Amino acid sequence: MSADSVNFESLFDADEYHRTEHCRWTFFAYPTTLAVEHGLPPDNDACRLLAEIQARGIDVAIWVNGIAENTTYFACKKDDIERLNDLVKELESTTFGKKFFADRSGVLFARLERGT
Repeated sequence: MSADSVNFESLFDADEYHRTEHCRWTFFAYPTTLAVEHGLPPDNDACRLLAEIQARGIDVAIWVNGIAENTTYFACKKDDIERLNDLVKELESTTFGKKFFADRSGVLFARLERGT
């Protein structure tokens, strides 16, 4: 799976979801100023991650500046938190490696600090 596998039509609107008094759950963050086409992170593995989560039937949003300025998040709906947590454990023990979510976010924010 790659960025081409991301289903942009199925992304939900995190702001609208919140306006209807639902809580969205963030699980991956990266600098908004580094985002590429469709607001995706400039990282093929992170894009593959998003596509894999979608392929497993979890609704996902790309939430721009949701909590912090210049930060974009992948988010899921409240009802999917438990399934997402189970999937994160699975993906980090198989496909993406331990601490992928935290480490890759850190790498992307470090790029911003370095100006690259």
